[in-house]
Amino acid sequence: MEHGPDILAQLAGLAGREVRYQGMLCTVVDVLRDPPMLVLRPVGAAPVIQADNFGKPMRHAPQLFELPVFGSDGRSLSAELKLVSVAPDPTPAGD
Repeated sequence: MEHGPDILAQLAGLAGREVRYQGMLCTVVDVLRDPPMLVLRPVGAAPVIQADNFGKPMRHAPQLFELPVFGSDGRSLSAELKLVSVAPDPTPAGD
């Protein structure tokens, strides 16, 4: 199944929403267009040590997952993106 630029627009609508990725609850931070990537941040995860350009520890930063949107053929969804599911919206109390 082929997916075009419309999938990027659909993914952009998820910015700020929570999704599940490999069993973890994550927040969609951004959708990059070039190259097409979905950027996720695990909810409540401890910061990791981020390295500088030379590989030396620099600072603590939130862990991010950068998932390619498309597979190696450039048209079908990547295996990583297929592991993402939208978390259900919390139901307001009393409903």
